[in-house]
Amino acid sequence: EDGVRLTGEVFYTKQTEYNRATGLNISNRWSSLGWTTPTDFETTGVNGGNGQPWLDVDQYDLDVWWMNSFTVNRMTETESTNYNLELEYDKGGPFKFSARALRGSAELLSMNGQVQGDLSNWQYGPDRTFTLFRDGGDRTRGTFYPANIAALFPSSQYSNDVIGSNGGRYINPNPLGYGEDPQLHIDLTGDALTWSGFGNTISGGLGNVPLTDYMSNLDSYAVAAFSSEGNQNNTSDLTVFRADGSYDFVEPFLGFVNRVDVGLRHSSREVEIENFHLFSDFYAGNGATVPSGCSAQWKAIDVVMNQNQCQAGEMVSNPNYDPSKPTSTANPTQVFQGYTVNAPTKLDQYNNVMFMTDYGSITKGMPGVWVVDPRDFDDVVGFQQRVFGSAYRVIIPGTSYSVDLYEDSAYLNTGIGFGNLNGDVGLKVIRTELRVRQNQTGETRNYGDTNLDVGDTISNRDYMDYLPSVNLAYDFSDSLKLRFGYAKTMIPLDLGNYGGGITISTADSLGPTPQDPDAPPVGVRRVTGASASGNPDLNPWRSDNFDLSLEYYVGDASMFNVALFRLNIDSFVTTATVLDGRFPDQDGVIRRTVPVTRPVQGDGGELQGVEVGAKLAVSDFMPDMGIWSNFGFDGSFTYSDSSQNSKNLAGEDLPFRDNSKYSTNAAVWYQDDRLQVRVAYNYRTPRLQGQFGAIPIYQDTAQYVDANVTYNVSDTMAIYANGSNIFGEIENYYLEFEPGAKQFHSRNQFEPRYSVGIRARF
Repeated sequence: EDGVRLTGEVFYTKQTEYNRATGLNISNRWSSLGWTTPTDFETTGVNGGNGQPWLDVDQYDLDVWWMNSFTVNRMTETESTNYNLELEYDKGGPFKFSARALRGSAELLSMNGQVQGDLSNWQYGPDRTFTLFRDGGDRTRGTFYPANIAALFPSSQYSNDVIGSNGGRYINPNPLGYGEDPQLHIDLTGDALTWSGFGNTISGGLGNVPLTDYMSNLDSYAVAAFSSEGNQNNTSDLTVFRADGSYDFVEPFLGFVNRVDVGLRHSSREVEIENFHLFSDFYAGNGATVPSGCSAQWKAIDVVMNQNQCQAGEMVSNPNYDPSKPTSTANPTQVFQGYTVNAPTKLDQYNNVMFMTDYGSITKGMPGVWVVDPRDFDDVVGFQQRVFGSAYRVIIPGTSYSVDLYEDSAYLNTGIGFGNLNGDVGLKVIRTELRVRQNQTGETRNYGDTNLDVGDTISNRDYMDYLPSVNLAYDFSDSLKLRFGYAKTMIPLDLGNYGGGITISTADSLGPTPQDPDAPPVGVRRVTGASASGNPDLNPWRSDNFDLSLEYYVGDASMFNVALFRLNIDSFVTTATVLDGRFPDQDGVIRRTVPVTRPVQGDGGELQGVEVGAKLAVSDFMPDMGIWSNFGFDGSFTYSDSSQNSKNLAGEDLPFRDNSKYSTNAAVWYQDDRLQVRVAYNYRTPRLQGQFGAIPIYQDTAQYVDANVTYNVSDTMAIYANGSNIFGEIENYYLEFEPGAKQFHSRNQFEPRYSVGIRARF
């Protein structure tokens, strides 16, 4: 029927993506900062918690406690189905009506596979920070395996003559690895991180040779760990129904109301987030206290199965036995020795390998390393089942949750006019209902950093928002307009801000020291901190927004504008770190209070500024220039000042996250009946990205160039090509201890991305 149209649509998408990466890890192995010695630095005027000033460092000497190649592959599979049904009524009269129903469902599976190729022989040395030969009574005792695994290795690889009660043996895990901590140097200045020291001679299984000899020798690598962590299986459902009607008055109602718009909307968003690690069972029927075997997240060379929930191992002679004293529980002749989870494994034993030399343009001076081909982990579950016999999901309770968000809203909007003044005045009312299920976090599972799920916390809340809006325009002439806008806004948070629970961070203990006498024994995972990613009591983003603009039109497609804007922000979300966490180490003992980072309610923020812009089409100024009349230019400059209640180390207000004080956008374009070309340039000054405690982290000034070319083959078909970041902008991030100082934090290189495609309508 004329004026009545019913439209139905179904959209289905499915995509599989692989994000494959390889590289070299140089670090302190989650331990203290004692591995770094600043050699070129400036002292700031801001002191840290220990009373010493923060340093802006340009160069470091590094006592490398851990060096390994790494391979990571994240496979992401997404699938979604969306339905749309819409009824439109418009018979050309004053009344118009539409009703629309939408239903969407989506699922995401994201799987991570990774491996580390370690270059160390893990032997003990008095000046080495980390070793697998941890027994002070006998430094030949390191990684230990049952008889059936020991039989796979030559006797020359046994580290001693000790034989366990069931035939187990100590085995050198990487005989051809280096035997002392490498000494390197890094220069953070310039456009690329510059490394040196790889040519230094270092002792080990190859003799006293340069470190580069170890790095280039495939047999000097052993697998430090296989793992599959941070996996996700998420589902979401969206249901929306809305009805909208409008009535245009032939004669203004009350003399100034030209139109009335009304509408109702209901929406429900239901999200289920499951984060998990892959675990495997080890030593079933071969020394494990659990018949199915001991479960391990980290299939690693440094994980010993001697913890409290499940043990696997056998008795060995006590290296600390004192024959001059009576045998007793305090002086036994034998002690329990746990098996090491992962057997000594060459990098190419289960994997394809390749020699990597290209680290990109953001670092130089780094030699090549052997890495595993990341495509080996396209199916990480299948890989781990093949290598370890089992691979199964164990959820991460702190980051697994469900959130349901329901919104019912109604609005009334009126179109008004008084002579040269016209605009819209309206009110929107929204009722929001929130239901959140969070997991309660228990103690940490042995042989990983996954906590037990010990129950659920259910939260329910609701709130109302009344959101007025005013948009007015005054026509001084056909070419000159003044616009004013005001709106109170409410934006729901990302649902993850409501749902996440507590996640506990741990690191290997190096044992008690004079500086840390209460540390757990060597090898026991100790709690270092915690984070809570969600809080159901958080309020949504609420703000009052004002803008005033003057527009001058100089043709059908050309104009100049200047605008003032201000946002008074009532509530937003930020993070805070408080020293109030009390959690047990992996042996079940609570020893310290640790910092907990959690989302908290922010308030009292402001953002204001000015924008100047222009849209210029050559055809409005020189219509008879032939092909040149098809060119144009769009550009804008924005000054945006902002502040929030959070402070930097100097006690000054921080700006809002992701807000640059100055930004510029410009584009040159060409358009005719068939061809469209657009080249865009974007520039923005530093913007706050986050905080490390009270230390702000900024992204430095960045600029990007993108391009698009579209050619309309016909009315129903077009071919296109896109280029994003075509000059390969490198993003730099820095810490700011005091205003104006920049301490290097990190650097990301995103290569240009190009795409081509065809659009068709049927």
